[in-house]
Amino acid sequence: MNDNYENKDNLSEKEREPFAKRIAKFSAFIYLGLAITVVIVATVGIFSISYDYDTSLPEISIPEIDFTPDNPTPDKPVTEPETSDLPVGNEQSGVDAEVSVPDTPRVMFYRPVEGEIIKSHSLDKLVYSETMKDYRVHGGIDIAAASGSEVHAFTDGTVSSVKEDYFDGVTVAITHDKGVVTYYMNLAPELAEGISVGAEVLAGEVIGVVGSSARSEALDPSHLHFEMTVNGTQIDPEPELP
Repeated sequence: MNDNYENKDNLSEKEREPFAKRIAKFSAFIYLGLAITVVIVATVGIFSISYDYDTSLPEISIPEIDFTPDNPTPDKPVTEPETSDLPVGNEQSGVDAEVSVPDTPRVMFYRPVEGEIIKSHSLDKLVYSETMKDYRVHGGIDIAAASGSEVHAFTDGTVSSVKEDYFDGVTVAITHDKGVVTYYMNLAPELAEGISVGAEVLAGEVIGVVGSSARSEALDPSHLHFEMTVNGTQIDPEPELP
């Protein structure tokens, strides 16, 4: 029996010895873990202290906004601003506020009388004259028109001559731009009011009426004898008529 106790004690000593070693080893692991933890914490602390965090927010500039209404008196009705035809400095602009534009442009060229051309212009060939019973040149054109028919100015110009020729009858000459002169012959003695030398006439203005004053063409049908010169040279007026 004592042997059993003695063996038991011996076993207990043998069993306790490995257990103590295991405790020592386990404690070593604990200390090692604690040491690693301390090193990690110290490293993080040092890194946190050495790093400069910029925690400041950027400055924001907020503009001042005037919320005052444009019209401080809302009960007052809004009126249209006054307009003026004067520019800055109250100086006249010289431009009319309203410009009137004619509905249709003014006609610049007129046919002296409405009618058929019964005798053409001819300077290189002789033309027979029923009145004079011979062949002669014809410096103008004869436009058929009843006696008393109104005669119109070919275009704008100035009356440069008014005369009564024995052969050509009552004749009015009008000078136009670019050296053009028109002649209206075989007119009645009574001319339109205001038709005299120096008078300004407009295109289409009545200068007189068809008559029978041209003795050289007395036997021809009633007509207006119309001639045209450019810089003193006689030309055929027929192509120039509108």
